Amino acid sequence: MRDFSLMKILRTLGTALGGALLIAAGIMIVPIAAGNYIIREAKAEGYLAYTPVEAYNLANRICTQCHTTERIKKYCMRCGPPFIVLVPHMQTFIENYRVSKPGLKIENITETQAAVIVQVWNALVGNWEADFREDDIIKMLGNYEILKTLYRVPQDKRYIEMALMGREDLKVGYMADMKKILQNPETPPDGGHEPNANHHHPH
Repeated sequence: MRDFSLMKILRTLGTALGGALLIAAGIMIVPIAAGNYIIREAKAEGYLAYTPVEAYNLANRICTQCHTTERIKKYCMRCGPPFIVLVPHMQTFIENYRVSKPGLKIENITETQAAVIVQVWNALVGNWEADFREDDIIKMLGNYEILKTLYRVPQDKRYIEMALMGREDLKVGYMADMKKILQNPETPPDGGHEPNANHHHPH
């Protein structure tokens, strides 16, 4: 004779209800995850714009894969070319890391993301593109057409760069020293020390 006791019926209903809730949750979570992925890809390819905060987070996440933020802070006009021609070489370093450290998950960047990262470090560390001849910059950029376009955009028209320029709390290295220079123009920000051979750029 079949057991139609109240407890068994309740257990059956509970199991069925739990399964239904899991299915419903899955139906809701999958579209959200897929939607987030689509948005990330759209921004990476330049179809949607990064906000300044998103740009800052992207730059920190990508650049600290290969070196620390302390090395980025030490980069200056005495170390080498401006960020707009430096950042594309990150792709080479990332590929080298993938070969030398195959066990690590290393995230690469698109050219659009490179243009975003350039603006971040220009704003927070320093932009010395004007110190280089245009012909040299264009030559060093090679086939990076998006970065060539960015280079031709005046600094005050670069949305991310200008937004972060106002973030005194985020500025590091050269840009952090600008206030000191303005307050005491006769004293170099490094305390008067001459550049030394150990002062290297981060890449």
